[in-house]
Parts: sequence; structure tokens; C-alpha cells
Amino acid sequence: MTWTIFRVVNCLGQENEKSIETKGSIKTTFRIEKQRYNWIDQARGFVMFFLVVTELMPDTWKHANVILWFFLDHPNDSTNAQYMDFYDIGVPAFFFIIGLLMAVSFMKRLETKGKGPAVANAVLRWAMVGVVGILFIVIPAILGGQSPDTWFGEVKEIAPGVSWYVVYWDVVPALGFVGLASIPFLFIPRRERLLVSFAMMTFYQIMTFIPQTYWRDYAAASVHGGIIGGIFVMIPITLIASVIGEFFILDKTTAARDKAKNLLLLGIVNAAIGFGLWIIPGGYPSKRQSTMSWATISIAVCIFISYLLLRIDYKDEDFQKMNPVNKGRIVLFKAYGMNPFLIYALVVIPDVVIRAVANMLGLLTGNEFWIQLGEWLIIVPVITLIALLLLHANKAISTTKVAFGVIVVVIGLTLALLPILL
Repeated sequence: MTWTIFRVVNCLGQENEKSIETKGSIKTTFRIEKQRYNWIDQARGFVMFFLVVTELMPDTWKHANVILWFFLDHPNDSTNAQYMDFYDIGVPAFFFIIGLLMAVSFMKRLETKGKGPAVANAVLRWAMVGVVGILFIVIPAILGGQSPDTWFGEVKEIAPGVSWYVVYWDVVPALGFVGLASIPFLFIPRRERLLVSFAMMTFYQIMTFIPQTYWRDYAAASVHGGIIGGIFVMIPITLIASVIGEFFILDKTTAARDKAKNLLLLGIVNAAIGFGLWIIPGGYPSKRQSTMSWATISIAVCIFISYLLLRIDYKDEDFQKMNPVNKGRIVLFKAYGMNPFLIYALVVIPDVVIRAVANMLGLLTGNEFWIQLGEWLIIVPVITLIALLLLHANKAISTTKVAFGVIVVVIGLTLALLPILL
């Protein structure tokens, strides 16, 4: 197994002098970056479409039977559950799709603008995403009349006689944090970046095996593993995806077939690590505890789905020859995949506003199903229409612009709703 891991690391980490063009051939770099990679858009689109449909679906439907529950929601008592289901892959998948083009975008700007502007752009992007995440925490707290000292977390008894301050750790603030923390790692070659990623997850898993550290207890008390899990699990997931994206797009000497084989091999290695840890007592996959087995199994699933989409990828000139079913799938996922962060914002903001208004009118209690159903029937088609219109216009809005727009909209809505709610 050790030899297999190093073989994968070596294959994906082989640096190519032609992978990043020199300033004398800068147009080549621009052409590489601006080209749409259909399999990446399809992979991202599948994740985002699944997220939109399941996030807003009424809980009654998601919990109708054990099969639906396995695919559409986290396990019952997910804090203590010693297994994972398909829905638990959602958070790692979101970080995975963000990481796919992280290094490519950074390398392009590094080559064309220089180190200072490249770092400044990345810091601005992820800092603004972090601000959006903070607003998503603070605004609902303000609208709900929550005390300021509990806006960002609270002291919890994470173990008998042990109390820690547990920070609220939802997807968007975690994404901003992980994006900022990942910047220094982008200067590390692919091979070393992979090794560092697995080493970070291994260290975290070892620490959770030691009861006296209380790392497992803290992660379980948080939502997505807390800050510790964010550092040692979410960052590696993003970095591994960045290696995959960089390898597939910037490496110009490895044949496409060999790239696909290496991708599949990396997925098999991650699956082997995950299921191997599951055999060890305490090594079970748990989303709330951010265990390494959960992370590696999730990475494996993301890779296998990406590999499948890579195998059925298409050339743009062949699109018109496809049957309507394939065309519909391609158009839908591509539309969702071109603007993933915008799609997520379009899910969260209306949900927060609707629930704030419903709570103000006293409609939230006892009407949860009907509110969820109304959101699902209205918001999902609206988001789909927006995604399709952006695809028709061939418009991919940058994460930085989306984050800035969300900040303006959220603050504006808050100022408009606050006098009414108070």
C-alpha cells in the first residue's frame, strides 16, 4: 500500500517545465485558463444540483425511508454516528470542486501578474468569502434577537467535566478560512503538496485516537469538525483537488489516457485508506468528527464521479449529435457547474430571509413542512433558470464578484428587515 501511495504521488507530482508557459508565450497560458473543461463543469454541476435539491427539500420527504435518508440527509444522531452515508459527502465535495481550479487560477495570475498581485488577488477572494460566511452567521443571529456573546460560538461541555469554547463552523466561513490557509501551499510542487495533505489528515486522525486531546469531542460538538478539523481535514481535501486540477490542465506531456488512469488510481488509494481505517477501532468515518476515513472515502467518491464524467466527456462540436437525454443532463450540470458559489448564495440568502419573515409573523412553528415545500417548489426552479440563462450567455461570474455582491445584498436586506423585525 505504501508503494502504491508513493506511485500515485509520483505520477501526479511529476513537474513539467512546459506546464506553465514563459512570458514569451503568455497567450498559451491564457488560452489554457479560459478554456472550459466540460468534465470539471459537469462534476461541479452534479454536486451543486444535488446540494440545491436536497438542501431545500422538506425533511419529511428526505426521511420517508432508510434509502432516501441515506442519500438525502445526514445520519440520525450524526454527532455520535459511527458511520457515514452518501449525503455526508456533500461538504467534502463542495471543497473538492472549489479546489479543482484553485491552483490553475493562481498559477495563471502568478505567471502573468507576478507573485504580489497573485497573492493579493487570492487573499481578497477568500477574505471576502470569509466575510460572507461571517454575515451568514451574524445576520440570522441579529434578526433572531440572539445575544452578541453567542454570535460566533458558545462554551459547551464537550466531555464530562471538560468545557471548551466551540466556534460556529458552517460551510461558507470554513471555505473562506480554508481558501486563505491554502495560499502558501500553492507554492509547493504537486508531489509535496499531496504528501503534506495526507500527512495533515494522518496527524489529525492520530490525535483523535488519543482521548486526552479531546479533539474528537470538540469536532463532534461543532458542525463541520470545527476549526481543528478545518485545518487538518478541509485544507487537505482542497489541496488534493488542486493537485488534480493542476495535473489535468497544466501538464502538457502526460497523455490524457494516462491522466485518467492516475486519477482512478488515486481514487482507489483513498478508498483503501478510508475503508482500512474503518477496520481499526475508532477509525470509523464520521462527518461530524471529521475523521480521516470520512475524508478519504469522500475524496474517493468525488474522484470516481469525476472519472465517470471524464470517461463520458464530449467535444463541443459533437454536442448536436447527442440524444435529448444526454443533452439535457449536460446542459443542466454545466449550467450549475459554471457558477458554483453563486448557486450556493442563491440557496442560502432566500432561505434566511424567508425564515426570518416567517419567524416574525409567528408562522415558523408548526408550519415547517409547508415553508420547506414552498421554498423547494419556488427557489429550485428559479435557481435553475438563472443558471441556464448564465450558461446561455456563457457567463461565469468570479467568486470575488459573487462574494462582493452577496455582501451588498445581505447588508441591504438586513437594513431593510431590521426595523420591521425590531
